[in-house]
Order: sequence, then C-alpha cells, then structure tokens
Amino acid sequence: MRNIWTLAVTVIRDTARKKIFYVVLLFGLSIISISPLIPTFELGSQARFLRDISLSLTSLFGVILAVILSINQVPGDVGKRTIYNLLSKPVSRLQYLVGKYLGILMTLAIILFVMGLEILVLIYARLQVFSPVIFQGVFAVFLESAIIAAFCLGLSTFVTVPVNAFATILFYMLCHVKTGFLHAKLIDEASGGLVKIASWTFYYVIPNLENFNLSEQVGYAGGVSWTFLARISGYALLFAVLFLIIGHLVFRVKDL
Repeated sequence: MRNIWTLAVTVIRDTARKKIFYVVLLFGLSIISISPLIPTFELGSQARFLRDISLSLTSLFGVILAVILSINQVPGDVGKRTIYNLLSKPVSRLQYLVGKYLGILMTLAIILFVMGLEILVLIYARLQVFSPVIFQGVFAVFLESAIIAAFCLGLSTFVTVPVNAFATILFYMLCHVKTGFLHAKLIDEASGGLVKIASWTFYYVIPNLENFNLSEQVGYAGGVSWTFLARISGYALLFAVLFLIIGHLVFRVKDL
C-alpha cells in the first residue's frame, strides 16, 4: 500500500509541476465570461440556467483533464526510462498501475472540487443564491472522468499516444450515444442470430456515460437522490476496475 500511495503522490506532484492546475483558473474565467449571457428572466430561473451551463462546462473540462492526466503516464515513464527504476524495486506492475490511477483520481478530485467551489461562489456573487446541490453534478462529472481515465490509462499500456487519444475520443462519443443511436442501429435493427448476440454484447460492454449527465437534474430539478448517486458510483467503479484489469493483463506480460 505504501508503494501505491507514493506513486499516487508522485502523479500529483508531476501534475503541479506541469501547471495543469492552471486549468482551474481557465475554467473560472470561462464561467465568468458566460455569466453576462444569462437571460434576463426571474432570479430562480437564472440560477437554474447558470447551474446547468456550468455543469456542462465542468463535464467538458473533466473529460479533457482525465485524458491529459492519463494518456502519457505509462509511455512517459517508458520514454524517460524511469519505469525501469520503479519496477526494479519491490513495486509490482499492478501496484504501478493502481498507484498511477489513484494519483489521477486524487488530482481530478482536487481540481473538480475547486471548480465546484468556483461555480458556487459565482452563482452566489452573481445572483445571491446558495446552490450546494451543484456538488452532486460535480461528483457525477468526477465519476465519468474516472471511467475515462481508467480506459485511457489501460490503453496506454499497449498503444501509442495518438492511437490512445483517437480511441478515447471515439469511446467517449460511443458511450454517450449508446442509448439512442446505438440501441436503434445495433439492437433494434439487428437481424438476429449471431448479429443480434454481437450487437447486445457490444452494447453492454461499454458504459452509458449519460448516467453521469446530471446538468438538467441539478440545474432545474433540485438534484438527485443519494440512492441514485450510490448506484452510479458502483456503476463507475465496475467499469473502472474492468478497464484497469484489462490494462494490467496486457501490461504484466509486456516486454519492457
């Protein structure tokens, strides 16, 4: 456990040195820039609109951060040859991956929490409305980003950075359209037999990232239940573990 924690802290330190935390400032400026665009209807509606648009921006920033933080973890260590020093010590490849992932999650949690505070302060300063429910949406963004980070980190063990970036973007898009386009095209219109089985398999092996889109519920409906948050937390954990296991199965036999 000590090795995992040390690797996680190293990821946070490397992120701080690379000035990625400045993305928080950029996010704040983005929120401030859209604030004057709020329609001039009643106060409650303004607050709901600002919560909605702010969470949509948070989701975009969260996914981008997840990719940036994950995509070069393994290739970067291989390129700098630091991975050989790490694995020559009593650090297993599983501990290496878990430590890297934990560091990514901790970094995402810190940055997204600060983003949530920025939204909270902005809404209060702009409209004098206190909206702690915003953190439900931020938490959902964190869960979505955790899945993307696990997928991207798992892929980084056996593909190049450009291929990883393309695959992760495609994965993200597919996971958001699966309930609409994919369900209609791959399942409802599938002819049957092996095609039907393959369609159903493909449909269920990728997560439904729309489960983590709470911008409307938080923005206009007062949030979601804690039971729902617990359910999507378990859903995110399931896929994150799955992608890390796949990455580890490849990584443990990879010749470095």
